[in-house]
Amino acid sequence: MIVLGGSGLVGSRLVELWSRDLEVIAPSHADLDVLDSDALASFVRHARADSMVNVAAWADVDGAEAQRGDTSGRVYALNVTYPGRLANLCGELNIHFLHVSTDYVFDGENAERPYREDDPPGPLCWYAETKWAGELAVQTSGAAACVVRSEMPFTGRDHPKRDLARIICDRLSAEQPITGVTDQKITPIFLDDAAMAMRQLAEARYTGNIHVASTDWTTPLRFAQSIARRLSLNPELIQPESFERFSRTRAAARPQHSWLDVSQFADIFGENVLRPVESELDAWVEQLLMVPRAARTLRTREN
Repeated sequence: MIVLGGSGLVGSRLVELWSRDLEVIAPSHADLDVLDSDALASFVRHARADSMVNVAAWADVDGAEAQRGDTSGRVYALNVTYPGRLANLCGELNIHFLHVSTDYVFDGENAERPYREDDPPGPLCWYAETKWAGELAVQTSGAAACVVRSEMPFTGRDHPKRDLARIICDRLSAEQPITGVTDQKITPIFLDDAAMAMRQLAEARYTGNIHVASTDWTTPLRFAQSIARRLSLNPELIQPESFERFSRTRAAARPQHSWLDVSQFADIFGENVLRPVESELDAWVEQLLMVPRAARTLRTREN
């Protein structure tokens, strides 16, 4: 199994979990520049892997806006050109290719039901446009490819990149206020659940689009309140805010209701992998308290 992007928030956890019983190759950027087409081709051809997982991408949503429309820029190169090139290589070598995409490919206007795999995309910002174009590049490559759309992965493990749950935890632990959007439907995914789901997809050599997220929805406000309640942090620090007002503070337009329907995954792989948000948060707290620094911080607040 090859994982490209193995130092990121998602990739590092995939490598950590899968390496327990699989041979996982995860080259660092120093070992492999994925934008160097010759180096990429040489690496893939010599790796002799059955499966390739790509989580390398430009993930700074607001930062991408500075390159809007630039098909020669780094955002486009990482999110479109590179995954398309990698998928073509996998097709040539009969390697199953799993590519991770995002809920941002949808416009978020549907508040009545979560988005299904076959719903039409409607990207609102340059990051989202490039992720959608990357999906198309993978889908038309001829590879046996799976495009996994996930939303807001979060973990109790420490990592330089802070996800929504850790940002909420850090700010509330420091007694700093944080806003919680009241009118946005989201389906965040506990990272360990996502890792288990993606491994099943890779091992089954699943092809096509599929959603990996929580089995029910919440709002950012309710998500923050659930974290505060579990960790005995001050819920008064969580300030309700409308999506419209929150959006005005961001450079890139975001989908309001970007919730994902995961019934397709459950129908194929069963209902014992993905779970409701509150169950995810139970597992997240248990994991968080296993991290020494986080545990010390919380114990200090409790004493």
